[in-house]
Amino acid sequence: MASVTLTNVTKRFDEVVAVDNVNLEIKDKEFLVLVGPSGCGKSTTLRMVAGLEEITSGNIEIGKRIVNDVPPKDRDIAMVFQNYALYPHMDVYNNMAFGLKLRKFPKDEIDRRVKEAAQILEIEQLLDRRPKQLSGGQRQRVALGRAIVREPKVFLMDEPLSNLDAKLRVQMRTEISKLHDKLQTTVIYVTHDQTEAMTMGDRIVVLRDGVIQQVADPLNLYNQPNNMFVAGFIGTPPMNFLDATLVEDGGKYFLDGAGSFKIAIPEDLAKKTPELKEYLGRGVVFGVRPEDLSDASLAEKEVTEYNSFMAGVEVVEPMGSEIYLYLTLDDHSMIARVEPNSTAKVGDNVKLRVETEKIHVFDAETEEIIF
Repeated sequence: MASVTLTNVTKRFDEVVAVDNVNLEIKDKEFLVLVGPSGCGKSTTLRMVAGLEEITSGNIEIGKRIVNDVPPKDRDIAMVFQNYALYPHMDVYNNMAFGLKLRKFPKDEIDRRVKEAAQILEIEQLLDRRPKQLSGGQRQRVALGRAIVREPKVFLMDEPLSNLDAKLRVQMRTEISKLHDKLQTTVIYVTHDQTEAMTMGDRIVVLRDGVIQQVADPLNLYNQPNNMFVAGFIGTPPMNFLDATLVEDGGKYFLDGAGSFKIAIPEDLAKKTPELKEYLGRGVVFGVRPEDLSDASLAEKEVTEYNSFMAGVEVVEPMGSEIYLYLTLDDHSMIARVEPNSTAKVGDNVKLRVETEKIHVFDAETEEIIF
């Protein structure tokens, strides 16, 4: 296995900067996920590590060896694509064995590796079938098997689950995570699906327009986002953002929503953020996650005018264990995940209690987090 290090890596396509000065160290045996919207540079980054895309500047190291000019076949990596890329005229066994045959491996070694990989992936009974006889999930397992038999230093996976239906994606997420634990190998995984990123990654890299926004483990990314982009991208449903002015009253700080709300900032949060006083009288952005809003009529904790506000209900989505309320507050759309016994209906004005200890405040100009 091996670590992978990107140092000042940039990729330009004519005038377009697809990846901008990326610095990243992927540890040996780590499962690292690159996530971001379409066009953010995540697949381009992966392809540069694979050697399928030339870098414009910078260095890429695999296992302490600079591989900028090393062809893909000599980088000791294996790549799994979203379209499986299986040979339709070959059975599963030969699809998995093909790369090893090209490299002139002995027949018995090829047989051992293919059968071991098939056992790990529980596809032994499929070895004599052609790809057209397989389901989407089975084809994906074969594509993974073809990578496993290589016994590479690094696995590169480019949106490998995007062609599967929702239920199968959940199942294959679990399978790939178990596979990583079993093989103890380095994995770099690309996805646009932040649920995949949160559930699979040891660490997550959030990219936007070719620039790294934040690198952190899933919980830190969720609880301590660097900026509004990360806060809005990570989490389902996404964080709500409301415009506010920071004011002081009686020695306490409040987020003033011009008459729509006045939310008290807990004293412990204010004490931990001494730079907060620099924002007094200035516009800020108040961020609150849907699960930190609850139906005030059902609240077990105290409801006051400084930890609640009214919003209009536009859509109600019962989810069984919870209800999603799609709301409007002035010109803002919001989502709240409330208790399953909430009786809020479309057209109601509902009072929502805010879990103030979990709120975030962002600089309205830079969109960077204040706390």
